[in-house]
This record gives sequence, structure tokens and C-alpha cells, in this order.
Amino acid sequence: MSNSAQNFHTARRAFIIMPTYGLVVAPVGFDQGHTELLVHLHYPNIKYAMENFPRGYFMNGELCLYQGFYITPGATWEIRDENIDTIRHHIPNFRQIFSVDDYTPVYLGVRIGDIGTVWEKIRKTNIKMLEKGNIVM
Repeated sequence: MSNSAQNFHTARRAFIIMPTYGLVVAPVGFDQGHTELLVHLHYPNIKYAMENFPRGYFMNGELCLYQGFYITPGATWEIRDENIDTIRHHIPNFRQIFSVDDYTPVYLGVRIGDIGTVWEKIRKTNIKMLEKGNIVM
């Protein structure tokens, strides 16, 4: 892994919402990706989890969520509609763990860029709008 990718991973707080475990948050300073987080959890089907479970990170006062597996520059990884209620269910956990408030920006997707860079965040909303079921501002 490049230094820039490792720096990004260290600066963010990665998480994944798993049906069996609920919201799983990487420890502060975790310098690896979601794949490695799933390996630490001994999850048997990493590709399935990456494609189907909402995951993301908290960084610089923003939540960014997405799902997807294949890294194709320019493509998008977006939260699918069937996972919105799952994310909404965990808003109290996001509030508690990350101290987010009603106006914390939330992005429900990313446009894939170069490894080691912060990918463009898309589908912006905020905690309050998401709680009400309004997905994109």
C-alpha cells in the first residue's frame, strides 16, 4: 500500500454495517482498508460484504458511505436504496460514536479515483435530512 493510501486510511475512521454485528468501527489509527477490517473480523465472504453492506468513513466532520467491490476509475459506488433504512437505523450510533449533529454532511456515494487519493464524494445530504428520509439535497 502506498504512503498516501496509508495516510488516508489512518486519518479516517472506517466502518461497515454488517447484519450480524451491526455497526463495526475500526479503531483510531487503523491504517488499512475495509478488506483488512473484514479479515480481522474473520468474515468469510469479503467480496459479498463489500458489494452488499454499507460501509464508509468519518473524516473532517463528514460521513461518507458507499458499497462496491471492483475499483474502476470514474465509476461510482453508491448506497443502494435497500440499504438506506439500515443506515438510518444506525444514525444514533453515528451521533454517539462520531459526535455528529443534524447538519453533519453525509455522502451516499463516491466516484472512484486513484488509489491513495480522497475520492469525490457524491449524493450529499445531512443527518437531519437522512433521518427524515430525504436522501439527496
